[in-house]
Amino acid sequence: MRLWPRTRLQVGWSDLAAGAFACLAGGDRAALVRQAESYWPDRPSLLCFSVRSGFDLLLQALDLEPGDEVIFSALNVKGMINIVKREGYVAVPLDFDAQSITPTVETLKRALSPRSRVLVVAHLFGCRLDLDALIDAAHDAGLLVVEDCAQAFNGREYPGHPKADVSMFSFGPLKTATALGGALLNLRDPALREKMRAIQEGYPLQPTKRQAKRVLQFA
Repeated sequence: MRLWPRTRLQVGWSDLAAGAFACLAGGDRAALVRQAESYWPDRPSLLCFSVRSGFDLLLQALDLEPGDEVIFSALNVKGMINIVKREGYVAVPLDFDAQSITPTVETLKRALSPRSRVLVVAHLFGCRLDLDALIDAAHDAGLLVVEDCAQAFNGREYPGHPKADVSMFSFGPLKTATALGGALLNLRDPALREKMRAIQEGYPLQPTKRQAKRVLQFA
């Protein structure tokens, strides 16, 4: 697996032409959403504006209490931490093994407290971490496990870890197989997914001209 470096966008002229045509022609929004969300037939998804907006939806849907803790693998994206802090929760760093950049069960146990509610682990630099033992330990501790796959998309081959509660995939401009934006979140709990969808339905739609401007910018 690989992650394209920042100086090389994985988008071609045919992709940009398709994006421009879609901005001009429009389409059935509901049908397009259903098509995108069925990309992995066995893992129903929720289409979001971005991984960060989807993560924010998740925190809202979980109804956490102020002061509850979200544990993050220590090498992570600052924007995700900021979302947790803005909502009034506490971000707790989780150290990892330097050789595998994977948090261990032992470090997770040391990070746990009575206020621990969520574990977020990020696959970075195009790699996929071995999370079996860590997810089992997190579930034993009553945590909801969020797998950040924003840098680990590999087509239909990997829809997320089968034990993860939430797997998040990004298609922003710097990501593999970019669509210049958007994200798919795969959730094991259909009730949680629909609760997030209901919250998102109250959000304003992105204007078509904004996406058209983005397509032109990257062309």
